[in-house]
Amino acid sequence: MEYVSKPKFPIFHIIYDLENKTFEFSKEACSFLPEQFPLKFEKEFLSHMKEMKIIEEDNAIIIDDTFKELSEKTVLSSATKEIKMFDSFGNVNWFRWDFLLSEPGKKIIVSVNDINENINLYFHLTERLEYDELTSLYTKEAFKRRVEQETQPYAILYFDIWHFKAINDTYGKAGGDLLLIHIADVLRRLLNGNGYAQRIVADRFAVLLYTDKVYIEQFITTMVKEIADYDLNIHIVCNVGIFINNPDEVLPAFAKIDRASIAQSVIKGSYTKIFNYYETELTEKLINEQTITSNMLEALDNNQFVIYYQPQYSHITEKIVGAEGLVRWLHPDLGLISPDKFIPVFEKNSFITTLDMYVFEQVCKFIRKCMNQGIAIVPISTNFSRFDVIQEDFVERLDEIRQMYNVPVEKIRIEITESAVVEGSDYISDVVTKLQKCGYIVEMDDFGSGYSSLNVLKDIDFDIIKLDMKFMSNEKRNERGSTILSSVVGMSAKLNMTIIAEGVETELQADFLRDIGCEVIQGYFYSKPIPEVEFLEKIKNLK
Repeated sequence: MEYVSKPKFPIFHIIYDLENKTFEFSKEACSFLPEQFPLKFEKEFLSHMKEMKIIEEDNAIIIDDTFKELSEKTVLSSATKEIKMFDSFGNVNWFRWDFLLSEPGKKIIVSVNDINENINLYFHLTERLEYDELTSLYTKEAFKRRVEQETQPYAILYFDIWHFKAINDTYGKAGGDLLLIHIADVLRRLLNGNGYAQRIVADRFAVLLYTDKVYIEQFITTMVKEIADYDLNIHIVCNVGIFINNPDEVLPAFAKIDRASIAQSVIKGSYTKIFNYYETELTEKLINEQTITSNMLEALDNNQFVIYYQPQYSHITEKIVGAEGLVRWLHPDLGLISPDKFIPVFEKNSFITTLDMYVFEQVCKFIRKCMNQGIAIVPISTNFSRFDVIQEDFVERLDEIRQMYNVPVEKIRIEITESAVVEGSDYISDVVTKLQKCGYIVEMDDFGSGYSSLNVLKDIDFDIIKLDMKFMSNEKRNERGSTILSSVVGMSAKLNMTIIAEGVETELQADFLRDIGCEVIQGYFYSKPIPEVEFLEKIKNLK
């Protein structure tokens, strides 16, 4: 829709005599006001403007309140209001009323300026941002914004027209556009306030639909039939993908649409199956090594790798004493990808070192942000694998990043996986020593995960050992596991090494660990890994 400006009305003035309670309009007001409208009033003029339908009640109240407020002032004062008024043809016009108490207790002067050009241009631009120009459905951004504000249960539907290009080729772009307008009309009529829709691009549509599964299927069946009833010699086929929103799963709007799209892609072109529900397995099929590898650089550039923090608690004070920074991949199409899907791939293609350095830098940024805000940040550990520590400049790169953000060395800890230690203990020992000389606290991760060797504790001077509770998961081995844990904790104490138990899921485990001398625990018993914003809230009140 093309924007067309209107001729401006001349500025007119209103003088309110506070002593005599009279209102006088300048002659320029005649260009807008009806002929029978008097230019001077001895009484309140707003009721007359309402009777003549020049102004509506809500705007009259705004004007009246402004006059009253300024009348009570004892010093030079002013106010500005944007007021909607109607001309003799009932057309909406916008004016800016500039009030000036020029003589306190005596006179208020109002300049009334035509601002139609500004207001109408604003509404025009807003409409273009909110609504698709062809179909008047929501645009992508407007739809996304509304979806992310939803609190009711809903489903996302995705569909397009099979062989839409053939329709455009046969009937021309104008013919294709008429079909798209028909689809938009069908959607508006069937939704009837029970949801809303967007035209994504070309013939692709997304719908948010409130209600239950039975109604969803009825809605789709009716929608597909009415779209197909459009008068064309080509049979119109559309298949619909459905994503049922899970309020417990945090996903951006575009990821929900993409999941509905994935469900639709399975049945696209089918004449017998018109809709299909999204299931996790559909995404699982798409998460393969090739997909991950082809997306990893773009993901890094677009900040799709996000840091979650898992707090570490003292089971004596029940307060946060540390945390571990863990990477998650928030993919725009696939949603939140678990690390066990992409970490092995990155280890194979050597991207893991780039990612680990990225995580380390993000954690440094976060610590610096907290310190700048005066938040008492706890030490945070980041994990490094054998692929990282074998790099010749590993320690230098870490320290360069840390110093770039001016992070105190005691606020960030280096966690090295036990598998890396076992595979090259001599070299790792030198790296650990080098890190400690720089002031870092060095942790050995996953002790007890299956790679452990007591020789590691003998040969390498770690500061902290992180016990893996997985080897206690088998109930038949709980008694033996408890004995081993007690021995490891006791031995670590004699070696002046701190113990952190990770993977703690129950109060029974936490109490047992505390009783044998392991105070610090990490695991779902206290908290799962959480986004930065949530973690920040948890530590804001720490002293």
